[in-house]
Amino acid sequence: MQTAIEQSKAGLETLRQEVITATEAFHAKSRFTVTKAGNGWMVVSSRDNRVYGRNTSYPQAVRYAESLERAIEAKALPVVALVRARQVGESATRWCSLMALLFIVAAAVAQS
Repeated sequence: MQTAIEQSKAGLETLRQEVITATEAFHAKSRFTVTKAGNGWMVVSSRDNRVYGRNTSYPQAVRYAESLERAIEAKALPVVALVRARQVGESATRWCSLMALLFIVAAAVAQS
């Protein structure tokens, strides 16, 4: 019985070390951390310790931190594509406006 308890304690200590290592790895690559604050949990920036949100439960705070990560990653990638699409749209609008102005001038000349 005593050996089973000692093995269980050794397994628990190994598990604690794995959790600590995984937590440190997560904090190293994550932009946000979830910390205990009073009755709830805070989502804090890893870089500048700015508070980005407060939640009542830990799972809600983790989901919010993950959604912030996804939002930042989504904004970081397609910026170039959006700029190019906007430029194409702007040039098309300019050409349509120029054609409309030419039709108006041609109609005014035809009525004179």
